[in-house]
Amino acid sequence: MEKIKGYTQLSPQEVKKLIENEKDLVILDTRTEMEHTYEGKLENSILLDFLKPRIFKREIQKFDRNKKYLVYCAIGNVSRQACELMSELGFKDVYEMEGGLKAWQKDESLVSTVSKLDEEEVIEARKKIITRINKIEGQIKGMKKMLLNGEYCGDILNQSLAIKAALSGVNQEIMEMFSNVCITCPSDKEDFFRYLKKLMK
Repeated sequence: MEKIKGYTQLSPQEVKKLIENEKDLVILDTRTEMEHTYEGKLENSILLDFLKPRIFKREIQKFDRNKKYLVYCAIGNVSRQACELMSELGFKDVYEMEGGLKAWQKDESLVSTVSKLDEEEVIEARKKIITRINKIEGQIKGMKKMLLNGEYCGDILNQSLAIKAALSGVNQEIMEMFSNVCITCPSDKEDFFRYLKKLMK
């Protein structure tokens, strides 16, 4: 434990004890939405992306300055800056996880809590994806009909862009299911990040 610039830096093991002992602790994840969704997270953490500084500063000021806060990011660089800002804004009891989530995940005695889905939730998630795919099929049929009828190219292009956006949403849902259900060994994890990189291009 080390006091730095108005906040306290804790090791992952000290963070574990803090989480266990402080029932009203507010846990802030300062990474991006993509990292929060797909790369693991501390249970009950609230996403507040520090790389969107105006939004972060606006939103953090809505929080109770008298509560205890645990702040983390991927490796510690972003969370340190967030803690410094929170201290400047009058937050009195702020803790930062040294080394970020990567340090937490390296410790074999700690568990990175990516929320897992039970069997019923998996079935519902698959049904939801199928419903979206059915809708996309309808959009594609509509686009084919527009082409056959010789409709205005701009309208056809709009339909095509709508299909692309819908497929992007389906991809995100499949990746979320992948991260929660299909990763059972190191090679699965490698596959997951390989596909994630392709989606982010």
